[in-house]
This record gives sequence, C-alpha cells and structure tokens, in this order.
Amino acid sequence: MSYARINIVEFNSEEFAKAEIKDFASSAAAEFPEAEIIVSVATGAESVVIVSVYPDEDAFERSAVARAARLKGHEERFKNVEVLEGEVALAHVKPN
Repeated sequence: MSYARINIVEFNSEEFAKAEIKDFASSAAAEFPEAEIIVSVATGAESVVIVSVYPDEDAFERSAVARAARLKGHEERFKNVEVLEGEVALAHVKPN
C-alpha cells in the first residue's frame, strides 16, 4: 500500500520561502527517486505544504536520509516544520 509524508513548512521570511521552494522544485525528483508523486503547494508568502507518495512504507523509510540531508544546513530558514505520515487512502489523478 502507498505511504505518504506531508510536510507543513513555515519559513522565517518570504525570501527564504521563495528560495527553498525554487530549489526543491528543481531537485526533488532526483533527491527522492522512489517517490511516485511529489506535490508542493505554496500556501502563503512564507509557507508551503509538500506531499510525497511512495509505493510502500519501506520506500518511505529509505527517503528519510535524503529528507534529513535537505533540511541540514538550512535550519535558520525554517520557522517550523510539521510532518505527518500515513497510508494513502485515495490517489486520484485525472487522465489526460
């Protein structure tokens, strides 16, 4: 069963938010190669919600190393990072 991580991130400034969101958009697929879906939603000038879905809990657990590496060294940019996780109950993607 698919497993997801939801990151709710508040930044210390709008500039930090813009920089981190841009950097994540350009490197997320390479940093998290096992993720089936990655969605980043800017929810305000200084906040973002990121949802990543993995094929199973094992793949989710393996991604923890990359997640820790992404956060390390940028602590001053984050006001708060809340993380939720769980089994995916629905993943609907409208076909083209």
